Amino acid sequence: MPASTHECAGFHRRLLTVVLVLAASLASTAARAQDNAAPLWRAAFKAAGYGTEAPLLAAEDQAFIADLNPPLGEEQRARLDGILQRTAEVRQQFEAAARVKRCDWELDRSKGFELLLPHLGQVRDAARLLRAQAMVEMEDGNSADAVATILLLGNVGVQAGQDSILISSLVGNAVGALQMTELAQSAIDWGAIDEKSAQGMLDAMGPLKSDDPFRFADAIQGEGKMMISSINGCKSDAELQRLISTAGESAGNLTLEQAKADLGGMRQIYDRAARAFANPDPNAAIAELQRLEQQAGSGRTGALAKIFMPSLLSAYKSKLKGAQELALLVAKLQKIAEGKEKPAELRNAALLLARASAGARSVPDDVQDSLELMRVAPSALQESDAARAAEILLRADRSVMQPLAQAIVCRRCDFAVLRHPIPTFDVRLLGGLRGATRMALADGLHHVRERTDAAAIVPAAVTAYRVAVLLAMDPSLPRAAVSHSIWREATAAVQEAAKFGPIGKEGADELERALATMGSADPFGFRKGAEEDAKRLVANATARRDATAKEAIAERAKVLKQRGPGAVWAYMAFVAIGRNKDPMPDAKDAGLVRLTDIYPQASLEAINAAVAQAQGTELGEDVPFDLPVDEQKARLRRLDPVRGVKFIDASTLMANAGADYMAAFDAVKAAASAAAPAAAQPVTK
Repeated sequence: MPASTHECAGFHRRLLTVVLVLAASLASTAARAQDNAAPLWRAAFKAAGYGTEAPLLAAEDQAFIADLNPPLGEEQRARLDGILQRTAEVRQQFEAAARVKRCDWELDRSKGFELLLPHLGQVRDAARLLRAQAMVEMEDGNSADAVATILLLGNVGVQAGQDSILISSLVGNAVGALQMTELAQSAIDWGAIDEKSAQGMLDAMGPLKSDDPFRFADAIQGEGKMMISSINGCKSDAELQRLISTAGESAGNLTLEQAKADLGGMRQIYDRAARAFANPDPNAAIAELQRLEQQAGSGRTGALAKIFMPSLLSAYKSKLKGAQELALLVAKLQKIAEGKEKPAELRNAALLLARASAGARSVPDDVQDSLELMRVAPSALQESDAARAAEILLRADRSVMQPLAQAIVCRRCDFAVLRHPIPTFDVRLLGGLRGATRMALADGLHHVRERTDAAAIVPAAVTAYRVAVLLAMDPSLPRAAVSHSIWREATAAVQEAAKFGPIGKEGADELERALATMGSADPFGFRKGAEEDAKRLVANATARRDATAKEAIAERAKVLKQRGPGAVWAYMAFVAIGRNKDPMPDAKDAGLVRLTDIYPQASLEAINAAVAQAQGTELGEDVPFDLPVDEQKARLRRLDPVRGVKFIDASTLMANAGADYMAAFDAVKAAASAAAPAAAQPVTK
């Protein structure tokens, strides 16, 4: 959002608060109305056109907002700015409704299962718009506004839980726990939460820190009451049949008399379920809910339970995930509030690297090729192409150079914040990121040649080396390969610059400090990357989340890891392409962002062939986790869809990693004082 728009929104927000306070003081009826958020939401939904044929936001705009994740690309931001401008007044109404603690929609529960809840979808859409608003506030550095909006989402979730209906509690959990914690973590990743704001968030989170902020236990009891009300409301067997058909089930030979006789047992079932949801021991709660679902499914607890029992275990796992995310956020905020963790130390470079990557990918294809020539073969450039490439470099300061400069001073890099599918090639992200560092190196070498000053390469080379280090901080085989490639290209740029003279002691010291931040035991993170990718593959392939799942996943990951990094990488590619439909590296991609030097065409064709051949067959992820390890190994080997596929020669890459790591130090030493580059060891091909 442009600064002027933000200032205007801030002014209106403050004005709205004043108006609300004045209105409350002028009339007791107004005060009573604002004690309940529901009338405010109804007015806001009417202003937004929700439920009408002409809503303020079209369906494609709503879908666009729902899919947004930080950081925002330039095109996303431009479109979102337009949406936020169109919805400025409505969002003020959303904020006013979201501030109220109590929300009573005065639901007619006597309707039982025929009770409609249109407000839930509308609350969800409103929350998504507020979530998008918070993203913009964070990216613009408006930390106070962002924190306020994040807390509003938490309260929206608490409001939804007051319906005492299971679907309402699930919506409340999704908004008030999952979306709210995701945004709060994003604010932490941007370095936007300091000691004062962390304490303020903790103070304001009140209900969210309770054992059941979205009232799941009450919702289970509410479901039972609605079911009983629905059955008691039936006047004939035909009405019972119609009611049961609304649940997508068949009553069979069940009569209304039998159904009413079962109601006493159903009360007991819902009471047990509610107690399980309130149980502080998750393992005991899961065991009890599993028993209830098994008994209901088998018909042991009566026909009504078999027909109407909701998916209790699934709902409980959603509740548990929300509770865990909130607990982690509270613990993190407490550390920040106590000064144990500093905002600068928590800032996540991944957000800035993703922004630089998007900036590089947005460069036109023909200019990308010119920039690559500027880096590696400037004499092959025509004068007009060289001039255009230089102009693009100047214009890329905000979209590429500044994000890189901000990223390389970060001490943390965690790509999970980008919410990409797992496992993934991350082709666009990593191709664009290497493209961004290539732009920096091209710019540095351009200045070296223009000024005949070797030291002009230092800022660009430091940037490239530090980006390589950041990639290695969050280990993955694709990230390790790109980290390695960027490191080598930075070393080649230092060697090229040294042909024009010494870089001097000061430049050499700065480069060596950057080099020293890369760990020497596993440079670029190949070994650790294979280990982490194996864990991700296995964890993503199982729905198990019980007490023994962690141990089972660790054992299965060990089996996969023992087969070597090349096998892990091939299987990751198989899953990424076959299941996640990941975009693939392509020789037609533009020069800056092309990754086919790492992923040769023959390798990709082999993986594609394996994906096609495995269609409809049993896969390794289908092997039960509770089998003895030796039997798992045998089955996994037999069912391996990429067995024998030559993908990436990871062993050779890992063998070269140490030599290329040391070659950078040697190149810097050689460039420090002598103009002759012969002393520098060649970078491994």
